[in-house]
Amino acid sequence: MDNQNQTAEMLDEKTITLRKPVTLGGVTYEKLDLREPTAGELAKATKAGGSVDVAIALISMIAKVPRGAIEGLSQRDLQEASDFLGGFTLTGQGTGQTS
Repeated sequence: MDNQNQTAEMLDEKTITLRKPVTLGGVTYEKLDLREPTAGELAKATKAGGSVDVAIALISMIAKVPRGAIEGLSQRDLQEASDFLGGFTLTGQGTGQTS
């Protein structure tokens, strides 16, 4: 059981080495340091619009990387980051309002 707890702890944070580094404003981004998002960050990101916009907004907030750099990610890097962060929502996808 200790191994399961250690595995769960390891998944709270993830560093993704970008397959294709992105340069924006003279700064090259080679990795994304991700962690579990807060409820507030999820709420802000869901206001961004469609699912790709939500993913871009959330990754930018969590990794502390400008949105423009996240927009330049390759699809595979974007998907890997989205999959990691999506694992923290109740549905594994973006959250939505219910009435």
